[in-house]
Amino acid sequence: MRSPSLLPPRAVRAAVAVAATLAAAAGTLLAAPAPAFAQPTSSSAAFNSLTGQSHPDWMSQVPDGTSLGSMSIPGTHDTLAIHGGLAPWAYEAQEDHGDSAATLTAQLDAGIRAVDIRVRVISGAFAIHHTNVYQNANFDDVLTHAQAFLSAHPGETIVMNLHGECDADTTEGGSGISSIGHCADDPSNTTQADRIRIFDGYLARYPGLFYAPTVTGSSTAATPTLGQARGHIVLTDFTGPSGEVYPGFGLSALPGGDSGSTVENDWTQCDLTKKWNEAQSNLASAAGDTSDALYVTYTSSNCSPLGADPAGMAGGYLGGEGENQRLLDYLNAGGSGKTGVLRMDFPGWAVIAGLIDRNPGIWRTGQVSSGIAGKCLDDYGDSSANGAAVDLYGCNGTAAQQWRPATDGTLRINGQCLDVTGAATSPGTLVELWQCNGGANQQWSANASGALVSLQSRLCLDDPSSNTADGTRLQIWSCDGSAAQRWSLP
Repeated sequence: MRSPSLLPPRAVRAAVAVAATLAAAAGTLLAAPAPAFAQPTSSSAAFNSLTGQSHPDWMSQVPDGTSLGSMSIPGTHDTLAIHGGLAPWAYEAQEDHGDSAATLTAQLDAGIRAVDIRVRVISGAFAIHHTNVYQNANFDDVLTHAQAFLSAHPGETIVMNLHGECDADTTEGGSGISSIGHCADDPSNTTQADRIRIFDGYLARYPGLFYAPTVTGSSTAATPTLGQARGHIVLTDFTGPSGEVYPGFGLSALPGGDSGSTVENDWTQCDLTKKWNEAQSNLASAAGDTSDALYVTYTSSNCSPLGADPAGMAGGYLGGEGENQRLLDYLNAGGSGKTGVLRMDFPGWAVIAGLIDRNPGIWRTGQVSSGIAGKCLDDYGDSSANGAAVDLYGCNGTAAQQWRPATDGTLRINGQCLDVTGAATSPGTLVELWQCNGGANQQWSANASGALVSLQSRLCLDDPSSNTADGTRLQIWSCDGSAAQRWSLP
C-alpha cells in the first residue's frame, strides 16, 4: 500500500520575496542620501520578481563557439539604481537586494549577464551614481562581486557598459555644481583623460578580470565567442556624460555606444505602446540578423516627475500593460532568432528565463504536468535548499514549477536537481531536491508511456495512490503505466 505523505497546507504561494532593506554603508566615498522607500509593492512573473528563479550557470550550457553577437542576453539598465534620495520613484530602477553591490550578485545569480554601470569621479575613484544620487556602492564593490561570481561560475561571462554619469562638470558645459537630476564630478573639471586614467588603475588592481582585447586603450575588439569570454567581463563600451565614446575601449560592434544603428534606447518615450513598438522593431531586426551583429534593446524609460517613472514603465500604469509583460508575451509567442542584449528595469524571473531559453544549447524551462488532471511537479516553497521537498500541486505557473530537463538526464529547478533521497533504490523512497552531482539517482529518462524512470533503480516517479491533494510528497515506485506516473515535460 502506497501511503501518501502530505506537506502542510500553504495559504499563499509566493513566487518571490523582494528585499527592500536600505542598509547603511560603511567607509563609502560619499555620504548616502536620506533613505526613502519607493520599491514597487506588486510583482508578477514579468515584473519585480528577480529572484523567483536561480540561473547561475546558464551560459555553461551554450557552446564555446557561440558569438556573443548571436546570443540573447538578459540585462539590467542602471544596474545598481536602488536608492532615490527624496524622490525614490524617479530614480530607483532595480530591486534592492543590498548595498555595496550585493544587488549585483543577486542579479547575476538570477541569470542577468549584461550590466549597466554609471560612475561619478570622486577623489580619484569611481562611485556608483544615478545622476546626483549615490547608490551606496563603489566600482571596487562592483568588480569584487563580479570577480567572486566569475570565480564560482567560470563558465559565465558578464557584459558591461561603463558610463561617466556627471554632466554638470564645467568640462561638459555645466555649472560644476550637482543639482536634482545632474551630478558634478569631484573635481568638477574632470576630463575624458581623467576617467580613462582612473579606469586603468582599476584594470591594474584586477588583472585578468576584463576580457583583455576590450580594454587595451588603443583599439576596439571584435565580438568574442563565449569560449573566449568565459570567466571575464567583456566591456562593450566606455562613454562619457554626453554619450561620447572613449576610443580604444569596448567592442567594434558598438562604435556609437548607445546611439548605434543596432541600439534602441529611447529613454524619454513613456507612451507604453509606442515604447514597445520601438523595442519590438529592434528585436525583429535582431532576430533576422545573420551577421552576429550585437543588438541592444532598452525596455526602460523615465519621464518623472511629470510622467511615468521606471517602475510604471516596466510594470504598467493607468491600466496599461508594462514593457516587461509585453516582452514576456513576445518571448512566449514563439518564433526564433536572437534578441541580443535586453536592458530592463525591474525584470521578473519569467522574462529572464524566456531570454535564456532563446540561446543554443539551453534546456527549455516550463511546467512538468502530471497525468493527474490539473496537477504539476512542484518545488515545495520554491526552495533552493538541499533536501527541499518535491510534491504534487495544482498547476499555477509560478517559479516553483519551472523545471529544466537537461541534456545530462537531470531535471533542474532553482539550481538544484530532482534527486532520489539517499540514492536509495527501494519502492516508496521519497524524491527531493539536491545539489546536482552527476549521480545516477539524479538522472531520469522518459519512456513511451510518459513515465520518468530513475536511471539508478529503474523505478518510476510516482504520485502515491494517485492522490490528488496539494502537497502530496512524490516517490519512486515500480513502473505500472498509470496516470500517477505520467509526466509531460516542457
